Amino acid sequence: MPIAFGSATTTTLNAGGNNAATVAVNVPASTADGDMLLLLVGVSESAGVSPTVSGSWTQKATIDQVTSGDNQDNTLRLFWRRASSEPASYTVTPDGTYGNYVAVAMLRYTGVIRTGDPFRTSATGTGGATLGSPKTSVSLSGVQSTDMAIHFTGAAKSSWNTDAYDLAGPGGGWTERGEVYMTVASTGKPGILCLEQLGTGTAPTYTATGTGAGNVTWCFIAGALMEEPAPPLKNQLVFTTAVRRASTW
Repeated sequence: MPIAFGSATTTTLNAGGNNAATVAVNVPASTADGDMLLLLVGVSESAGVSPTVSGSWTQKATIDQVTSGDNQDNTLRLFWRRASSEPASYTVTPDGTYGNYVAVAMLRYTGVIRTGDPFRTSATGTGGATLGSPKTSVSLSGVQSTDMAIHFTGAAKSSWNTDAYDLAGPGGGWTERGEVYMTVASTGKPGILCLEQLGTGTAPTYTATGTGAGNVTWCFIAGALMEEPAPPLKNQLVFTTAVRRASTW
């Protein structure tokens, strides 16, 4: 069965100041056991932040624009898990000192391989210290035609004011998923936008529009989900068995 997007949920957290806080993100609608869940946590004011999530998740990748050398307070982290007796929601803890401005998106996919690491390949990158757009995500190598290439951007404002911004992908073969922003004025206003396309290693380009567009900083995580292999056909099993028996005569 080909990989397909199912549903998504999003939320934001404005804890304010240096207050410790958590935020609950709902499990996407119609989630069934075996579905692939991807959780994105984008954090502004993020120096040294290590966001965590309740339950049993595997962290796939993280990119921090402070430690990368861009000197921008912007972090994006990707987690995954195979759905199994899912609760109604999970709790995200961004940090106890900083990292109190958060955007969260959870995406559900079907048809993803049911064992092991679901990503054939992954990569991280940033838009650099220069603000504004357009900015191009990172390319992926070794992507197969049945893989679902997914690119996640974590965007934030470098300096705080009341100006707003909006994210967009390039269109064409790229489909937008799981878009969310913090709209509270005079915060880092973190935002997340996911782009997907089957079978490509090419990196999509993101743009920001609106009065705050020139003040946006960017980081990227990309990966290629693998399809669950089709079971062998009954006739193939019969043929294989016959050949195996014939080879013993």
